[in-house]
Amino acid sequence: MARKNQTIALQFKVGKSSRSQHGCNCSFTLDGMVEALSKANKVAEALKSTSETEFWQWYDREIKQIGKINNDLLTFGNAIAKVEDDFWNRPSRTRRKRDRGNSSDVSSWNSTYGRFYSLLPTNENVIWQPIARLISQYEQGSRSYQYVVMALKKLARVIKRNDLLEELENIDTTQTSFLDLQTITLEEFLRWRNEVLGITASLHPNADISTRKRWLWAFSMQVVYGLRIHEVFAIQNLDKPFTTKDKVVIPALNDLDNTDNLIVIGEFTSIGTTTKTKYRIARPMLPPKYPNLIDLLEIKSAMKCQNLSFQILTTGA
Repeated sequence: MARKNQTIALQFKVGKSSRSQHGCNCSFTLDGMVEALSKANKVAEALKSTSETEFWQWYDREIKQIGKINNDLLTFGNAIAKVEDDFWNRPSRTRRKRDRGNSSDVSSWNSTYGRFYSLLPTNENVIWQPIARLISQYEQGSRSYQYVVMALKKLARVIKRNDLLEELENIDTTQTSFLDLQTITLEEFLRWRNEVLGITASLHPNADISTRKRWLWAFSMQVVYGLRIHEVFAIQNLDKPFTTKDKVVIPALNDLDNTDNLIVIGEFTSIGTTTKTKYRIARPMLPPKYPNLIDLLEIKSAMKCQNLSFQILTTGA
């Protein structure tokens, strides 16, 4: 592949001709590079199985896409469908094949693209005015403003509308407003935990202590290991050892002889969703002031998060 102004050209030879560059209808962008690589692989296969005349007819039709519907006549609905196909055909950030039946992948589509595209007039042709109206619904300087412009840039790149992409590139998406993040000290967490368990506060007669203990164990795992909440449901060695690919055995968390207390976080949770960082191993973070934090929070009781998952699925708790 080679850059040719703002486009990408493929380099190859046909028959006895010398190696030369040929346009492939791909822009010089990250998306364009991915598409050009896919087309290069198709060209390599076609060169093995077609005559020179057949090849150039195929090249014009499939690679240069001559005769295809002009992209400035596409409706927003057509354009969104192209972006959606592109999304599902690409691997996730963890290099996993996306699955339309996976709730994590569906959520990723909706949060990154779907929530913005749903506000576009799907039956209208792709023009600038509806795009500008959509952007104006968000406060400039906010994180959502960044995201909506990013989603629209993706749409413009996929349908090769450089005119729209240039307009979007001129928009300043620098984030200037930020949410105030809540913080809590370890001491505050411990006090709150005692109140929730009824140790330092009275509870309602209908309070379900067993459910509270399950959730507090999950929150305590976040505190000790710095986990996202969904990662608690992906721990592989709660009550049985885990053997890594290189045959290293990591003991079960509830093993009383296990003093390292490493945990293995898998790619999938016990309720079928996927983790953000895929497979990894985490160790406890124990502050010097609380060397007994594992015991204090009853981490090694290793309550099965499958039980907590079942409760979420059946009661919506």
